[in-house]
Amino acid sequence: MIQLVGSKKVCEKLKVELSKYNIERDAEYELVLVERGYEIPEDKLCIVFDAIDYMTVVKLLISGNRNNLHKDTVTGFRENKYVLIEPKDILFVEVNSDCIVAHTILHEYSMKETLQYYEMLWSEKGFIRANKSQLINLLHVKEIIPWFNSRYVLKMANGAELEVSKMYSKILRNTLKI
Repeated sequence: MIQLVGSKKVCEKLKVELSKYNIERDAEYELVLVERGYEIPEDKLCIVFDAIDYMTVVKLLISGNRNNLHKDTVTGFRENKYVLIEPKDILFVEVNSDCIVAHTILHEYSMKETLQYYEMLWSEKGFIRANKSQLINLLHVKEIIPWFNSRYVLKMANGAELEVSKMYSKILRNTLKI
């Protein structure tokens, strides 16, 4: 289905991300992903991207491949049990020392995938990055407090206060039109 043309490092990263969404690479490809600076195949549909934007290409591809995604529930682990959790019940997700933790009003659950995975999966459900280690659900933000150096503090429904870094503050402002 897809051919990759680019540096070994970027192609390896793309292979990992594409496999998460069951997007296959095949000799009989229909689409070519080409890292800028590499030769563009003729007579094929190509997407040319900068190496730093490889995740944007993945987002573009999965936006047309939604049937393969299991976005309605995720599996969390708590007290030696697995639990199905709906994204709307999650207040925020954060990186812990050894895993990803999803916070709901009542409990915390360990999860297996990366923060970047959940960010891509739920971006259309109102989840945005607050900083490099936290992803928040805007539906559960109770207050947005302007903070020092163009940053914000978000008060969540469970009382937690999360700091939005300067880098992600611009995205928050654009998303909420503030």
